[in-house]
Amino acid sequence: MGADEIKSQGLNLKELFHDVSYQIDYYQRDYTWGEEEVGTLLRDLCGTFRNWSRDHSLVRRPGNAPQYFLGPFVYYEPSRRRRGLVDGQQRFVTLHLTFLHLRARAKDLGYDRPVDRLNRAITTDGHNFAIGISDHEPVLRAISEGRMYETGLGDSLSRRNLWARSQQIVALLAAELDDSESLAKFVDWLLDRVVLVAIRAADESHGYRMFESMNDRGARLTAVDLLKSFLLSNVGSREDELNARWQEMLRELATDREDTAAPSRFIKAVLMARHARTGNADDRHRIDTNLNVWIRQNAERLGLRSDRPEQFMRFVTDLLDTARLFRPFLAASRELKQEDGLETALFNERNGLGAQTVAVLAAIRPADVPTVAKEKGRLVANFIDRWHALRVLQDLPVQSSDIAELVHTVLVPDLRKCRTVSDVARALGELAAQESVSMTDSVTFGLRGNNALQVRYLLARTTAFVEDACERPYDVLAYLDWKQFHIEHLWAKHHSRVRTEIPDPVVFRTRRNQLGGLGLLRGRENSSFNDLPLAQKIPLYPRHNTLLGILSADFDVRNPALRSFIKANKLERLLRRFGPNDPMTDVVRTRQDLYLRLCELIWNPERLGFTVPPRPIEPEQTTAADQTVTQPRVNSAPRRTRRRQTDVAKMVEAGVLKPDTSIVLTYRSVDHWATIDEDGGIVLKATGGTPFGRVDEAGAVARGTKTCQGMNEWRVEDEQGVRVSLRILRDQAQVSGLLGRSGP
Repeated sequence: MGADEIKSQGLNLKELFHDVSYQIDYYQRDYTWGEEEVGTLLRDLCGTFRNWSRDHSLVRRPGNAPQYFLGPFVYYEPSRRRRGLVDGQQRFVTLHLTFLHLRARAKDLGYDRPVDRLNRAITTDGHNFAIGISDHEPVLRAISEGRMYETGLGDSLSRRNLWARSQQIVALLAAELDDSESLAKFVDWLLDRVVLVAIRAADESHGYRMFESMNDRGARLTAVDLLKSFLLSNVGSREDELNARWQEMLRELATDREDTAAPSRFIKAVLMARHARTGNADDRHRIDTNLNVWIRQNAERLGLRSDRPEQFMRFVTDLLDTARLFRPFLAASRELKQEDGLETALFNERNGLGAQTVAVLAAIRPADVPTVAKEKGRLVANFIDRWHALRVLQDLPVQSSDIAELVHTVLVPDLRKCRTVSDVARALGELAAQESVSMTDSVTFGLRGNNALQVRYLLARTTAFVEDACERPYDVLAYLDWKQFHIEHLWAKHHSRVRTEIPDPVVFRTRRNQLGGLGLLRGRENSSFNDLPLAQKIPLYPRHNTLLGILSADFDVRNPALRSFIKANKLERLLRRFGPNDPMTDVVRTRQDLYLRLCELIWNPERLGFTVPPRPIEPEQTTAADQTVTQPRVNSAPRRTRRRQTDVAKMVEAGVLKPDTSIVLTYRSVDHWATIDEDGGIVLKATGGTPFGRVDEAGAVARGTKTCQGMNEWRVEDEQGVRVSLRILRDQAQVSGLLGRSGP
């Protein structure tokens, strides 16, 4: 290779990490990617994979699947099998963390092939990591060995952030991958179809010059820059005025100077909120991938005519006015400020519901005054937060595709019609009234394999709600931080202690993990309690929070605020003490009802500001006089909710399996029975109640293990007593055409 000669080639991840290690040069910054960057990358990868996996022709011939381009990176090669990574550290380290957690899950499931493939990407020799950053070594080693990493005072920013992002990736992978079989397919797709372009520098100094050029000598033109150029070229003599307004818009969006993509996200969201054709996924895709081209192609529909320069000025003025109105909401989605009433904006962002921005902008109009825009945004954020809580309690998916469907197909069409705050409150109230389920229905909901973040969220919100009502100090963000607060099980993992009351170990495991058997406790306290019996922990709970402290005798003495709260909300039967000898079943059932009642209070539509229409009068109760009165219009049909996207749900929808079909899993010579509900959920007969969304989770609870290959282990028994696995039934249905290609 000649001096300063530059070469490039496309490499998939298997090729990228095959038998080669990467070192990071000293001038590179720390590993600084935060929740947003890691979340965006993982959700994009998983979302693209889901779309690919639903096309059976591509699954059969994966080589025909479109490649996913992850961008370029720069390196030099000081020796064979060793590369110096000049630019691209953030993506490489994030991918490496993802490989480690995918391998851990594959090991738990007994999937040898994915483990072998990931081993080759993770290490060069079975021991040394392919990403050779010595500072990262202790964290990576802990992850690789399945250990917790305890951050200490001497840890670097990179090391602390590495562990935090590692835990985020665990939760994201659990939430985004539907079942155990998806994991194996995802590994193959990730290694074979995700591609980066490798740009090879001649040597280290050449790589350093390229790094300076790429980062210090001016950025490449973005889609936002190209859009600005298009608008300037059509505004005639008012170029300076348009440019000034454009720069002012950018300043309004600069709440975080490190977030250079904020203007692009804002403009895309405005276009989706106000101009994309409703129900048109292609419009949204084109806006997201190339907003400049989409605007040029749709200029006439946007009212941008080349012979009317004032329309281009109006377009930018509307963007500026909207940015001013949106700025408080943008700030609220980054930092908690409860006094502004927009705290749910931050909660939604943390819960991966960033698509709320599009719905908020669909409600806001450029001519709104700030107080009106803020109230509209508050109502929309509250609605999405309530939707999230409802779906969590129903064990329904809350993946990026689910929030996208809510926003683009349900909220945006209705919110575009709203002019005033009252219009928004009424529209959201009507949508809330169409819900066919109640929060108090989730009588057995609890902690499961993939929902620890969601359970923590419900515990944090209910704990904070009660502390606030009782005039006690609290920090909801601390409750949400797994490093500060742990999810406390009232009962330790010792079935023998309650075997007389609950002989069935499956029932014990399920009941122990129910929401009513949990609470939030500071990490150091949780560690000190270890596995003490509940009777010994109850006297220690009062110094923590009300939801745990109330278990203790006399906690409500000299606590008038608590007594007033209990009386005002009729919680006398629920928010109360228990004795050390009270049955586990009674305690969990009562506290389950308590938590669900608190959820109902927190997310009550009227408390959130929605105008809920009166219930329609039943026909048999209607009198002749009533018939002369025009009743308010209420759409009584429940709003269509997105079905589960698991294989079992698809089999039910296609008629391969019928609702109420019994299935059985045999483990250690014991049969565990369940039924499949109409939405493809799995209801364990031993426990009943809230269905499991995935057969893997239901199987893991039945077996008492961390993981389960549900499609293989759950079986349908025919009239002759022959048992056939769900996987075989699915494969047969695909071959016969009953399970054909499904859309995204």
